[in-house]
Amino acid sequence: MPTVGNRIHSILVHVLPVLAGCWGYLRWIYIGYISEEKGEFDDLPFGLQLLLTAALGGFLMSAFSLGHSLFAILLSPLSPHPLAYFPPLYTSRVWSLTSVRGFWSYGWHRLFSRLFLVYGVWPGEWIERKIMGKRPYEPADVGKVVGGFVSSAFVHSFASWTVHGGIVKDALGEARFFAGCGVAVVVEELVKRIAMKSRRKQKQEGELDKDVRLDRWYDGVIGRLWWIGVLLYVGRNFARGWVKAGLVSEMSGL
Repeated sequence: MPTVGNRIHSILVHVLPVLAGCWGYLRWIYIGYISEEKGEFDDLPFGLQLLLTAALGGFLMSAFSLGHSLFAILLSPLSPHPLAYFPPLYTSRVWSLTSVRGFWSYGWHRLFSRLFLVYGVWPGEWIERKIMGKRPYEPADVGKVVGGFVSSAFVHSFASWTVHGGIVKDALGEARFFAGCGVAVVVEELVKRIAMKSRRKQKQEGELDKDVRLDRWYDGVIGRLWWIGVLLYVGRNFARGWVKAGLVSEMSGL
């Protein structure tokens, strides 16, 4: 468990610099490109759309971390009462992630994990087993992934729907974002299995040294480029909704 000193160090050295940097960029791009007189999110060049999406994601990630750490510090005197038990919000460092699945499993917060498990993952597994005729103990990975992301898409889209004043089409950006991530997880797992199967076959047939590991040095490089590219590309749907709802304007202090 992080100590109070650990949390204060994290806030000062990691969280506040990222938060300030992302806030400054959001304010700069809003004033320079997305103010009421100049245009909307889709009027931005593609590169600026990706940078805005990255800044928004970094801002939210650091803001969640700041709030979590501050509450943990305030409630730490209650120890050993359960209210003082604040596990780390993020269980893996961003630069160590190598897949979209890894990001959502370890790189992002799990505050709603129980909700998505009960109302998404379990129903998704049940549906896949029913459709495919699988036994209860057989894995249902596709249903698990799709169910989890569908439930997440519904929760975030419902929140967005209220912010957009009940306009359904303006609330669909979050749904597209999580749907895209769900598809990406299925695709990357399929590619990974095909690659590992091919490498195992090469090893068995003697094309590869039996002492050579199945993973390659470039797997991590490709994985990092993949998950960052996916989140930024499909994340534009999320950013577009936040800009249209006026949330980026409020975050920028305007």
